[in-house]
Amino acid sequence: MTLRGRIAYSMLAVVGISGGVSTLIGGYLLHRQLDHEARNRVQQDLNAAREFYAQRLEAMGAALRFTALGQRFTQAVAERDLSYIPAQLDAVRRKALLDVLCVTDPTGNVIWRAHQREVSGDSLAGDPLVNLVLSGQDVAAGTVLIPMADLEKEDPALARRAAIPIVPTPRAAASESTQLAEGMMLCAAAPVRTQDGRLVGVLRAGILLNRNYELVDQVRDTVFRDERYRGKLVGTATIFQHDVRVSTNVLLEDGSRAVGSRVSAEVEDYVLHQGKTWVGSAWVVNDWYISAYAPIYDTEGRGIGMIYVGVLEKKFRALTIATLTIFGLVALGGLVIAGVVLWRLADRSVRPIRKLATASAAIAQGDFSQALPVESGDAIGLLTESFNTMARSLRERDELLKERTRQYLTRSERLASIGRLAAGVAHEINNPLTGVLTFAHLLRENATEGSQEKKDLDTIIEATMRCKDIVRGLLNFSRQNEPHKRQSDLNGVLRGALNLTRNQASIHRVNIVEGLAAALPQLVIDPDQIQEVAVNVIVNAIDAMPDGGEMTVRTRSVEDNGAAWAEFEIADTGCGIPPENLERVLDPFFTTKQTGKGTGLGLAVSYGIVTEHGGQIRLASEVGRGTTVTVCLPVVTDEREAEPEGQNPT
Repeated sequence: MTLRGRIAYSMLAVVGISGGVSTLIGGYLLHRQLDHEARNRVQQDLNAAREFYAQRLEAMGAALRFTALGQRFTQAVAERDLSYIPAQLDAVRRKALLDVLCVTDPTGNVIWRAHQREVSGDSLAGDPLVNLVLSGQDVAAGTVLIPMADLEKEDPALARRAAIPIVPTPRAAASESTQLAEGMMLCAAAPVRTQDGRLVGVLRAGILLNRNYELVDQVRDTVFRDERYRGKLVGTATIFQHDVRVSTNVLLEDGSRAVGSRVSAEVEDYVLHQGKTWVGSAWVVNDWYISAYAPIYDTEGRGIGMIYVGVLEKKFRALTIATLTIFGLVALGGLVIAGVVLWRLADRSVRPIRKLATASAAIAQGDFSQALPVESGDAIGLLTESFNTMARSLRERDELLKERTRQYLTRSERLASIGRLAAGVAHEINNPLTGVLTFAHLLRENATEGSQEKKDLDTIIEATMRCKDIVRGLLNFSRQNEPHKRQSDLNGVLRGALNLTRNQASIHRVNIVEGLAAALPQLVIDPDQIQEVAVNVIVNAIDAMPDGGEMTVRTRSVEDNGAAWAEFEIADTGCGIPPENLERVLDPFFTTKQTGKGTGLGLAVSYGIVTEHGGQIRLASEVGRGTTVTVCLPVVTDEREAEPEGQNPT
């Protein structure tokens, strides 16, 4: 074997061994990392699911507390006024989506039931939550198991929902039961007290989880969205009563929900009997999932069920295999290329290679002016010539890229200016067009039927309507459509915005402090648009606290020169806004965020929405101390009085 061959084969062996070892080690580390990431993700998803579960309980308790605080309702319960109680509680039941709602006297005897009103007089003093309230607790909420007989009293339909047949399931523990004998219910109870603190009754409400898919589908749609792998949903969620699925979006092969199927004996023992949280790979009905299970306890601390989320394991396994395959192909391709190059270059001198290496390093630093002399016509000469061609191509492409970048920035600025101009022109044109159209209709009513004057007025009206359509198109382009206003609760709108962003705040370690005023007047607003304003401000506040912090959300009523206003304030402890940027943050496309973190349109759109509601946005900020955004909205109780413009408070 020639010296060239020995050098080439020796170097090729080194490359092959190092590439193979690197591929194996990299594949192993990648597999471990993906598995770790999958477990972290499913643990976070389980935390989100538990938060949804807790929020549902809190919302039910809050609805009962709010109802029980009503003075008129308290008086009706004290007097057992059944002409007032049913209508009031029916409204609460529908709004809070309750399956069970009843009110008892101070001893726990039922006064009125939502579904079977004729069934009353029986005692609920033995109910754990009612008993806690009768013992002096304010509002009690939790998960309880309700016997079928008690469900029959509330509503026979609930008993039928709860009676789920138990399906034989592989890997499950042995069981002789064929059907559930109890229903699993989210329950809450609240005292009804007079102003002097005397207990006159207890409000009790519940949501049956058996065959109720709202919560599990909310978890799936919020946490996993519509993520699929080969047509199959990646994420699933389930609520178990003991070890039986009573609410799930895990599907059987026929596409139906796997209600009545059971969890594996291993998971049941670990979660229900040992009281621990399971995170790992588990067989779920008909496939393997990276799963997380957590116990659900009743009011006495007994494990009565589980909450589960899972991610299809096939997706992560396929990702691992695909990545390892790519690693292998890259290593093999590199080995082949290295063999060819080494064979051709083994007997060449080091000097041309060193020059090429030096010039390549210069190009890597951005110096594309490199050009090497071609000293021979062999492979080294061809390589040198190729290098020169590559350098010229890179230089030309770099110049072309810079030119295209300048053109793109110029075009973007032009489009932004056009957008602002279009919005201004549209608003300026719209008001005169409305006047023309109004007076044309008035003149047309007085014109003689069939006269030339009436025909001319019809032509004016048609042309004016066409102009209004063009203006509407410009307004749509500039995203300044009229809001759909109705009477709304500002606190409710803010709570909705907080619910949408609470998980993001938790991930960024941002503590949310709520200071919502209890007696805010109803506002005539577009709740969706105002919620969009709140979400934009909250997201900006969270982004301003990358290392965590505290965000405070407050509401209050304000009187100014005889006018009533409602304000909400969102304050953060983030990095703050420099004084030179404070007056520009409401400009479209102005942002200090990194590329890919925002477009600079959020506050600009929010400013437009608030202005359309006749309101005002105020900003106060101090670098290093945080930012406070205050949104002020006029109090208009009659929807017919609502105007898109209004005076602002000083």
